[in-house]
Amino acid sequence: MTRMARRLAGALTLIPLVSVLVACSITSKASGVPVPPVAASPGQVAGVYLRAAVTGNCQLTAELTLPNTWNWCGGPQLLDYRSVRSPYYVPASEAGRNEECVPFEMYTHGTSDHSLPAGWQPWGLCFVKTPVGWRLFDQGMG
Repeated sequence: MTRMARRLAGALTLIPLVSVLVACSITSKASGVPVPPVAASPGQVAGVYLRAAVTGNCQLTAELTLPNTWNWCGGPQLLDYRSVRSPYYVPASEAGRNEECVPFEMYTHGTSDHSLPAGWQPWGLCFVKTPVGWRLFDQGMG
């Protein structure tokens, strides 16, 4: 009986571990690319977002973007990025909400109305903390 109790206790100990592993391996439904876990840093989420934008993974960029801003999908297209720097904190007193912004340089063909020029230019992604992790709230030149 003691052997059976130990096996049951061991199995019950594994259930929370398996639950954590499953939660951390949730993937974007359509793309199969892992969505960053809740504990991921703004820099980590930015890295996943940028790779998804360059590869045209619209499902994942949409999942990482809040409804108030647009995600990189279609036109204009983010063709490349470089010089991704560390996130910096922007307090609510300046931005209206606490944000973590990730500056980088992007390369794009621009827009037909020339509101976004072609070529390399500075850009930034600003994230806010949500119950599902850091999500893109705002972006633009900077």
